[in-house]
Amino acid sequence: MKVSVVIPTHNRANLLKNAVDSVIKQTYKNLEIIIVSDGSTDETEVLLSEYKRVDSRIKAIHYYPNKGGNYARNLGIKNSTGEYVAFLDDDDEWMEKKIELQIKQFTNNPKLGLIYSGTEITYTQYGISYESIPKKTGDLSKDILISNYIGTTSCVIVKKEILNLVGGFDTALKAKQDYDLWIRVCQHASVGAVKEALVKYKNSNTTNQISDDIHKYIKSMNYINNKYKYLYSKISDEILTKHKQSSYMFLVKTALRNNNKVIARKYSKKLLTKYPSLKTFSLHISTFFSYSFILKIRALKK
Repeated sequence: MKVSVVIPTHNRANLLKNAVDSVIKQTYKNLEIIIVSDGSTDETEVLLSEYKRVDSRIKAIHYYPNKGGNYARNLGIKNSTGEYVAFLDDDDEWMEKKIELQIKQFTNNPKLGLIYSGTEITYTQYGISYESIPKKTGDLSKDILISNYIGTTSCVIVKKEILNLVGGFDTALKAKQDYDLWIRVCQHASVGAVKEALVKYKNSNTTNQISDDIHKYIKSMNYINNKYKYLYSKISDEILTKHKQSSYMFLVKTALRNNNKVIARKYSKKLLTKYPSLKTFSLHISTFFSYSFILKIRALKK
């Protein structure tokens, strides 16, 4: 079974090497590695030329100007020839058995359409790491409407026939592109999981354009809600309430990650007012502490 690995990249030659090396080192060898350079102007093309000389599985696609990660991923999917497609962001890395363990699950259960894995999350600024391990499997057609339980693109492998059925990434979205795609996939496919951390995800905090980031997420959330209103109209009030609560919690956590306590507290107050509980109260209290402290508590809980 052939797996097509799609890696979109833009001016990150220094990070891209680690990502590509982690794919080359996979214990599962029946791969094609499609690296899509989204208008890169750094040393990316030189790096890819060197890789192509040493590994015939590597395919490089270049174009100018850049058109965004969604366009790059879709182009990679279009040029893929594998039965399965796996995604890897250029600043992430895989553990050596990532693909092997996921393909093993597909072999054991051919009815699965998507398999995700756990993630080792590292906040480089604080030197804090913890693991996020999958909890939900099976029919997630309703659960996925609550929140993105599947996670980042780098932890997913999906049957190409499913991608062809539901379409690729929505190029109109500036955020939550992965979540949007998983919603569609879960309406047509059962989901499996490898309950191990097989992806290294590095999170670098930034304080630049924090308000714009929050606005971008709010806009994307509203876009998704409107896009799938026919699905939300069919679910129970309980699931819809959980979705709304999850959306507010996401905004609070995003603002905290970006070290903007003002915005975090704004949404945590709304969350606490609309959905009072011990959980929402705890989240509101967390807005009065440093993010490094919050991460340390989160790591201890894991």
